[in-house]
Order: sequence, then structure tokens, then C-alpha cells
Amino acid sequence: MFLEKTLAERVIIKPLVAKKSKGGIILSQDERSQAINADRGEVFLIGPMAWYDLPEKPDIKVGDKVYYSKYGAKTLKPEGSEDFFIICNDKDILVGYKDD
Repeated sequence: MFLEKTLAERVIIKPLVAKKSKGGIILSQDERSQAINADRGEVFLIGPMAWYDLPEKPDIKVGDKVYYSKYGAKTLKPEGSEDFFIICNDKDILVGYKDD
């Protein structure tokens, strides 16, 4: 994979992507990129200094599902890949959650 590590307090998230519209229509790849669920995803990488300034680090690790602030995040799409990623600061992670 192109991403092996991230810098400082950055966190890379694989966002949840809508594959179908609410009406059940299958979306094309271009439409899917616009339909990224802009506030939920799975933690892909965590920088070595994430949450360094907190007295107790949150229990967030690679593979956990999180809500993040969509306004501080940057969308990345690696060349030759169908996947999208979000890069954000550690403070943009709002809360972890589990699927039902």
C-alpha cells in the first residue's frame, strides 16, 4: 500500500463510502467520490505523536471506527487506487464507535 506511516499528530482514516444512493441506485465511481460519508470512517494509520499533549491517550487504534470533523480533514486518492483516504489532526477525531 502507498501509505506506510504518517507524520506527527496526523491520523489517516479510510472513510465509509456509499455504494448505493438512498433510493437504491448504484452510483458510478465519480458519484461515489462525492458520496463519501464525510464524518465516519476506520482508522488506517496513527502518527507517532498523536494525542501527545493529553494526560491520558484515548483508546483509539488502527482498525477502530471513528467519527471525525469533516471541516479539518483533507481527502486523498492515491494514484492507481480506487480507495479514498482522509488525513486529519488527532484533535479532529471526535469519538470512536462500534457497529451494532
